[in-house]
Amino acid sequence: MLRWFAGASTNVMELDRVLPQPDQLCGPFSASVALTAVLNGDIPNVNELAIASGSAIWPGEIESARPPGTPRLTDGWDALPRAVSIDTAGTTAAGLAAGIETATDHRVAVVPIMTPGAERLRLLLTRLAEVQFRFGLVANVHTSELNELDWSVGHFVTVLGVDTVDDVVAIADTYRELGVPGMPPGCRTVSTDALASSMSERGLLLVVDINDRSAALGLTRSLDLRHDVWSA
Repeated sequence: MLRWFAGASTNVMELDRVLPQPDQLCGPFSASVALTAVLNGDIPNVNELAIASGSAIWPGEIESARPPGTPRLTDGWDALPRAVSIDTAGTTAAGLAAGIETATDHRVAVVPIMTPGAERLRLLLTRLAEVQFRFGLVANVHTSELNELDWSVGHFVTVLGVDTVDDVVAIADTYRELGVPGMPPGCRTVSTDALASSMSERGLLLVVDINDRSAALGLTRSLDLRHDVWSA
């Protein structure tokens, strides 16, 4: 049985309102969705998070950046700097972690969790389904491990819950087309092994109220997880 995280209902409502993501801004988009589980109001929008995170835009068309058949949106691009190359477009994990804290005036803290591996990921998600503090969870993945589409890029998604019996994880993607019937818009489940594999050079950003940072760190340290920020 799927156990939704405590803030998943607010994540889903926000996701249905804002889908799909602006091109090249999956990180700020997923962060804005995740923050609804932590903050009651005054949540920075995608553009505010992108600016705080140092996101940069490659102004030309990059069809491979999107799943086949999904729309190209350039909302908010006018306020963002241009990338020097296609490879430097988008948002780094380190930039997003810092940007989330800056854009929220440090009302939240971000705990990075690098390459958790399948077994520790299972333990972490099971424990997160039981914690008392509010949190949002953003995964930095490589899409080739999570779908059968001709789409292979670095990407950010929001994690919503876990099913320990079927060994799957619920994720909120950034396009409606990637959702499945019976799930909220843009949402689907993926195997825990696949999610762990997709983060083999990446990881998770655990977003919590600043007052819950010590509790979040205590949880992750008890599972011997790495707190480094990755560069993939």
